Amino acid sequence: MNRIKDLRIEKHKTQKDIANFLNITEQALSYYERGLREPKLKTWQALAKYFNVPVSYLQGLGVSKYEMCDYLLDEFYSEEKIKNPIDPEDTEKIFHDELDRYLDNKTEDEIFDYIEKNDGYYPSEIGQYPYIDNLIKKDFLKNIALLNNYEYLSTIDKSDFYDDVFRLKILNKIENDRYKSQKDSKPKILFGIDMGKLIHTLFSKVFELEFKEYSKQELIKKIDDIIELLNKVKEKVNQYQDNEK
Repeated sequence: MNRIKDLRIEKHKTQKDIANFLNITEQALSYYERGLREPKLKTWQALAKYFNVPVSYLQGLGVSKYEMCDYLLDEFYSEEKIKNPIDPEDTEKIFHDELDRYLDNKTEDEIFDYIEKNDGYYPSEIGQYPYIDNLIKKDFLKNIALLNNYEYLSTIDKSDFYDDVFRLKILNKIENDRYKSQKDSKPKILFGIDMGKLIHTLFSKVFELEFKEYSKQELIKKIDDIIELLNKVKEKVNQYQDNEK
């Protein structure tokens, strides 16, 4: 199915608006949107220019920005550690660290407010908190450049979503296109350590301890993780100081 209707709605345009632009009837446009009639090439080209997308994307090839957004949400929405091919010195990231790259300050505050008023801990899967899902999706669509790269999206096959090589390629691509929010534009770096990122990571780990029940062994493991993180930071600081001598 083509994406004429999706793009029309996304641009907040009525059928009448588009029909007038093409100089056709609203009924003819309705046939185009429902795939009951095939537009001529010049019509495809006019619509593609109007929506600022390639003809291939308009015709329905590849995946839509919303399908790719759902894929990214599914990839990052997990408490499980995931491989990070970008930074070899920090090969494991958890949900909070990865997700934080693409959230506005306002959205992040709304998420924390919502969590505090409800169960008190981050969700571990999509659908657990639809309100949070929608907040994150809105920021993804706004801040991840890949989701507006229609040319690239039109080349992707949905079967690629299940391929590990494709997954790493996408992680690399969105890393290169990373949205720089105001909070990240001038990070405070002290002895080679991004202090804002460190504080956020520590807060996330400690925040979990307050609002979730753990067995003795689980609690010890969580505490050990925090200690391990701080030891790694300490090691990096010592290495930085050694290099400065």
